[in-house]
Amino acid sequence: MKSVFEAVNTVEAHMVLHLLQQQGVAGRVDGEYLAGAAGQLPAHGLVRVVVDEADYDTAQAIVSAFEAAQPRDSGPRPAAPGGRWRWAVAGLLLGAVGTAALLRAPVSTDGVDYDHDGVLDERWTYSPSGQPLRMEADRNLDHRIDYIAHYERGLVVSAESDDDFDGRFETRMVFRAGNLERSDTDANGDSFAELHAEYRDGVLDTVTVLNPSTGLPLRVEHYRLGRLTEAEVDADRDGRLDTRLRYDPLGDVVAREPL
Repeated sequence: MKSVFEAVNTVEAHMVLHLLQQQGVAGRVDGEYLAGAAGQLPAHGLVRVVVDEADYDTAQAIVSAFEAAQPRDSGPRPAAPGGRWRWAVAGLLLGAVGTAALLRAPVSTDGVDYDHDGVLDERWTYSPSGQPLRMEADRNLDHRIDYIAHYERGLVVSAESDDDFDGRFETRMVFRAGNLERSDTDANGDSFAELHAEYRDGVLDTVTVLNPSTGLPLRVEHYRLGRLTEAEVDADRDGRLDTRLRYDPLGDVVAREPL
């Protein structure tokens, strides 16, 4: 074990130890009983936070950041008992770091093995507080992940999917308030997303097909309750939508008019 911090007292030592533990560095406090036996003698140098040598560099960086956040002045320290100014600032720092670690650090996984082959086909990763951070799914049960969703504060915020199951995630999705808001798809793998879908309250509203050569719309489709109702198209491919098509419930064109 190697000393990474010499504390003024045991309270400070345990505060620094807690900070290290929040960042995944294990350690312990040495000398706290010696400090108690010292009575009115200064405890500095007696109480230390120690870590494994393999974790020393990481721990030193965390401690250095902690010390740099402490207020500095050119005169003597205030005579407030226990250096309350230091504990207040340190408490704020610990609270921020601890909250971030609690919300984001993945500590547990769970899932479902749909085909009972011993491999999870749907796998969830959770933070220490129990909030979901990530979901991975093998929807066609070929032992390859084809859907990944990312969560913040318990709500899905983005996702990627491989809907043709060829190993390439061609579709990117954005969510708002837990509802799908937009998706962009690169169907042919040329790094240009030519298919854009927009959703209203999670329900498909419009689909836009772009010309990869110009980036301009070739076709804009409008949907109602999942059914294509009309579309504007660039029939002569001059970069301008020029024709409106109307569809019946079976998807057949029933009207064609110029724009």
